[in-house]
Parts: sequence; C-alpha cells; structure tokens
Amino acid sequence: MQDQAAVELTAQQIAPLLLLPQILILCVGLIVAQVFSGMARLKVGPVIAADRRVANRVRFVMTVLVLGIFAWIALDRAVWLTPVILCLGSALLLVYTTPSSKTAVLGEGGVQRGWHARRFESLEEWRLTGDHLRFRLFGEWTSVPCPPDRQADLRAKLVQLVPDRESPFQD
Repeated sequence: MQDQAAVELTAQQIAPLLLLPQILILCVGLIVAQVFSGMARLKVGPVIAADRRVANRVRFVMTVLVLGIFAWIALDRAVWLTPVILCLGSALLLVYTTPSSKTAVLGEGGVQRGWHARRFESLEEWRLTGDHLRFRLFGEWTSVPCPPDRQADLRAKLVQLVPDRESPFQD
C-alpha cells in the first residue's frame, strides 16, 4: 500500500500539468492571429485612414468584463488564480491583437475589412464615392474610409493599377 501511495499524485501536483493544453492552444491561437494580422499589414501597407470604432468598443467592454471577473474570482480564496489569470489574460490579448469584423483600413497598398485584406491589384471592382472607397469583397459591396484630400491620388493609383475594374455605378 505504501508503494501505491508514493506513486499517486496529489491535485496540487497535477494541476500545473492541466495548464499545458491551455498554454498550447493559446500559443497556437496567438501565432495564427499574428500571422494573419502581419499578412494583412503587408498587403495594406502604411495606413491612410481606419475605422476601428467597433473594435475599440469591444476592447473596452471586454477589459471591464475581464477585470470584473478577475476581481470576483480574486475574492474567493478557494480558486487557483494561475489558470484564471492565464485564461483571462489570453482572452484580452487576443481581443487586443485581432481585428473585429467591422474594422475598415485603407492603406498605401490595399484595403482591409475585418480579417480580409486585399492589395489594390486584387480588388474585384471599386469606386470612390463620398468619403469612402467602396469595393467588392466576395461579391458583396463594402467600404473603407478615404479622406477627401487623398481621393485624387488614390483614384490615380487605382486607375493605373486596375482601370477596367472601376464600377460604372454612380451614387
């Protein structure tokens, strides 16, 4: 019986091992998110204009929510804080390092809408109207903000790169 007791692990000894899958999933998720974000930054280039209002609201709400959960959990001494901090911290890290589905970015080399980024050469169809560059993404029209003072330069670039893809539709 004493040999069996020596082999058995206590919950305190096993608990750190249970964190390994969570750490692995977190690392894979962060690597994938950073690879896609990096590819989008390369396609878009230096940012001319961006609309990240929805992403900023989500980040604020998630930060308040995570801090509230952490405060509530920290008061309960029976909870092991390490996995809670790891889980809540990883959630915040992913929220702050990934775009929302409503993120709209216009750059020197292309456009980004949510997770999808396109170089100007890859646009299906485009048109400059009002203070937006409108373009087709997977067959649907969407837009990114375009400052009026940059529209002439952008139109010249788009006409040079993809003149046959300008939409004949006018607002």
